[in-house]
Amino acid sequence: MHDSKIFKEAVSEKRLLNVVKEVSNYHRIQASTMFREAAEHVKSICDKYGLQSEILSYDADPDVWYLQGRMFREWTIKEATLDLVDPEWRLCDFSAENISVIQKSYPIDRRNDPVDLVLLDKGSQETEYGDLDLEGKWVFVRQHINSFDWVFKRGALGLVTDFIMETPNRKRSDLYGSLTYTSFWHSHLEDEPDKRGFVLSPKDGDILAEMCRKKWNEEKAYLKVKPFIDSSLYNGHIEDVEITIPGKDEKTVILCAHLCHPRSSCNDNASGVSAALEAMNVINTLVCEGRIAPPQHTIKCVLIPEFTGTFAYLSDHNDYEHMIGAMNLDMVGGKQTRRYGPITLTRTPLSTPSLINELSVYSMAEAGKEAYSLTGGSISLTNHCTSPYTGGSDHVVYCDPTIGVPCCMLGQWPDLNYHTATDTLDVIDPQVLKFSCLTAVNFAYALANLTEADIPYLFEELDNSIVEAKTALAGEYLRKEIGRDMFGSLLCKYEQYYLDTACSAGKLVPGYDVSAELDHIRKMFASWKEQYGVSDSYPADSELKDVWQRTVTGPYHRLSDYYALGYGEALDAYEAEKKDMGHGFDNIVQNYIDGRRTTGEIVKEVSLEYRQDVREEVLRYLQLLEKIRLIRKIS
Repeated sequence: MHDSKIFKEAVSEKRLLNVVKEVSNYHRIQASTMFREAAEHVKSICDKYGLQSEILSYDADPDVWYLQGRMFREWTIKEATLDLVDPEWRLCDFSAENISVIQKSYPIDRRNDPVDLVLLDKGSQETEYGDLDLEGKWVFVRQHINSFDWVFKRGALGLVTDFIMETPNRKRSDLYGSLTYTSFWHSHLEDEPDKRGFVLSPKDGDILAEMCRKKWNEEKAYLKVKPFIDSSLYNGHIEDVEITIPGKDEKTVILCAHLCHPRSSCNDNASGVSAALEAMNVINTLVCEGRIAPPQHTIKCVLIPEFTGTFAYLSDHNDYEHMIGAMNLDMVGGKQTRRYGPITLTRTPLSTPSLINELSVYSMAEAGKEAYSLTGGSISLTNHCTSPYTGGSDHVVYCDPTIGVPCCMLGQWPDLNYHTATDTLDVIDPQVLKFSCLTAVNFAYALANLTEADIPYLFEELDNSIVEAKTALAGEYLRKEIGRDMFGSLLCKYEQYYLDTACSAGKLVPGYDVSAELDHIRKMFASWKEQYGVSDSYPADSELKDVWQRTVTGPYHRLSDYYALGYGEALDAYEAEKKDMGHGFDNIVQNYIDGRRTTGEIVKEVSLEYRQDVREEVLRYLQLLEKIRLIRKIS
């Protein structure tokens, strides 16, 4: 492995912070003139650094699909205000706080013709409001706007919300003066009503709600507001920024980070953009100065509108076999003294085994050599950890088996100010950001130059990963969180995953002999299975014999995209019956549809991952995928 000290000395905390500051000054909404300005600014930074870069443009048109991501129209906004009439109070002002307008709002001008403001505080269910007349009115909602599509069907002109997403790590009171990043995701269907809206802080929302109640209780009348939004939606473009450090062959290593989100949105994700840019700058500069060797494989950095830009990029760059590994940087610089969690390395899914996970762990450990202990050894000043696969960002698309590019993610959770107006520059810690950048530098350069001599380092990390995973699994069993059959089958599942992971060395370094490591892994698991007296005994339903094959490349982005293809009835039926399985259920199921596994085997695999029987949920989901023609039965 390379000496990482040279990178530690070359990465600049000041450059990192400056780029966060510059990028965060753009209101970077996907498919907008403002995002384009940010992309052009990033390109100018690349030019200043001497990096080879290009802005790639793709159509933002609802008739266009990139893989399984349906596009949407470009949006531009110039001005927007929401004023209360009596008493006079400017509730929202786009010029002062961009996030106070719901992104992708349609235009309206009622500055000279105020409209009623109707408080909906009985929940989000339409049935709670009887035949309440909303025609031509503005509504005030206090939950997520996705639950209030029905107000537009009743003729409401728009809405205002003071919703804050609460999690186990933050409460509404923690962000009482902040605003939530809120956006409409239009279907662009003929019968879709125009949507528009504004965002308040919980503090202002509480005041306004009390005013609404008082007006109604005393006068049986509504407050009035004057909404104004100067915006437009039209067929336009989105942009990806591609940065390249040429290698000696056609294999490619990728760093990616999403450039989108409102002004300022610093940790999410100006931090990832800054870390990726600095990583490319440092590698390129050291190569040009002759201080490190040029990479064997090409290193690319792709800065994109989240998901949308990755779908577009991978539809245009479909030489997936040459992409040997990737790292997604998403929220990587928050102050850990300000309720920001550890920098977390999220592994690839069990369906995408790869040694890039172990290389990432190694790279993170090298980045963690930040100080020295009393005994002279190195210690980390940055809290960091590893995590099993979770979705939620662009690594999902790369890791999908139909694409098959192993991609881990470097991120940070919890994040107190996630998707709020208080994700500002003061939450960024340059030292944490440098740690993340160094992890990315070490990963990209090591993977681009991996040799046969490096594989034993990764196998040492693999052994550590195996023991850590087995210990956690045995803990679940001993605490009686899972039964004996599930424990045995999970142990066997892990064995196969780690055997496949060891075999991936042959893709990273062609011809590498992994037989000794395979024997070692088999012996480890054999001893554990003997110790606990378990086997692969969790049953797969033998009556579920159908074998499915995916008909398209890539995971879908949003199920609602398929309304445009005429599958509304099937989608509505599925939404009415489905059980909430939490984050990432769809990706996990899709990852096991490989044209070989039976339905019963898919149910078993997903049940093992969820540690519970999910038979009905998987069957319902497979039925939907067949109806909307994303899978077909082959036997």
